Amino acid sequence: MQNEHTPILTVRELSRNYPEPEKNRLFSRAMNHAVQRVSFELYRGETLGIVGESGCGKSTVARMVMGLEKPDAGSVFFHDTRIDQLPERSLRSLRPRFQMVFQDSGSSLNGRKRVVDILREPMLYHRIVAKDKVDARIDALLDMVGLSPSAKLRYPHEFSGGQRQRICIAKALSLDPELIILDEPVSALDVSVQAQILNLLRDLQEKLGVSYLFIGHGLGAVHYISHRIAVMYRGRIVETGDSQELFRHPVHPYTRALLDAAPLADYDARNRERIVLRGEIGHTDWTEGCAFRRRCPYATSQCAHASCTMTAAGRPGHLSVCMAGTQERGE
Repeated sequence: MQNEHTPILTVRELSRNYPEPEKNRLFSRAMNHAVQRVSFELYRGETLGIVGESGCGKSTVARMVMGLEKPDAGSVFFHDTRIDQLPERSLRSLRPRFQMVFQDSGSSLNGRKRVVDILREPMLYHRIVAKDKVDARIDALLDMVGLSPSAKLRYPHEFSGGQRQRICIAKALSLDPELIILDEPVSALDVSVQAQILNLLRDLQEKLGVSYLFIGHGLGAVHYISHRIAVMYRGRIVETGDSQELFRHPVHPYTRALLDAAPLADYDARNRERIVLRGEIGHTDWTEGCAFRRRCPYATSQCAHASCTMTAAGRPGHLSVCMAGTQERGE
């Protein structure tokens, strides 16, 4: 879904490295390449899902987009403004236009403040609404996320996890953002509550036209809410494409392994041929070749020196760094 030719968010060749934790850090030179040359675009009214195992770098990408961490290389553009190099003073004025919802709603809300104060302070600080109209705006926000206006007089600990996440969404929406980064917003919730929050996010997007960068490791949730999906493995995007296309015709062996690991309701389909991941992700100090080769059933000696550049893998917009899985199946 790209209803505008110009993206609101452009990420180019983004990289972030951390020193490996060792006993003698003073002389340690081993590096953890958490994010390596990640690039993508996000358009107005669109949801881009980033999915992968824990530790693949997806949350680090989210923090760099928000300006919470500085990249070692690459660039982040919000519309035409490069935000990764902006000083904090200049970035602060842009922050109302892109907001973030975290996984842990409990620590995201100040437990000593009532909901009315949590929602009121950002709007007054950024002068989103006049002081005499802020209470009406709070009531409208709570109603928008499915909470009673009377909830504004309560404290965060008085709500369930799903209700707290609704308050976090209301807080993000209070500044009228164009982009909301959702960092695993439903992974800590029960399945039934997950569905309610995902439906709420879809309804809000349809109503407000806001864009989402949705970070998750649950394939079902990412597939349900995303228009496009980027699959990450060890700091790099290995496959990207339309949500339906990627689920129906996965190309990269890692994408296929993630899909094969998901539970199926159809009992007869459980005997299908599957890719089973073996071994651990392991050390991330690598600079050459395919990082997935030690766990890939189709790996050859050439994979140790593969360029790992994204190439067309089917329909327009479907890209992958590996064609081995398709070639192995004779497609």
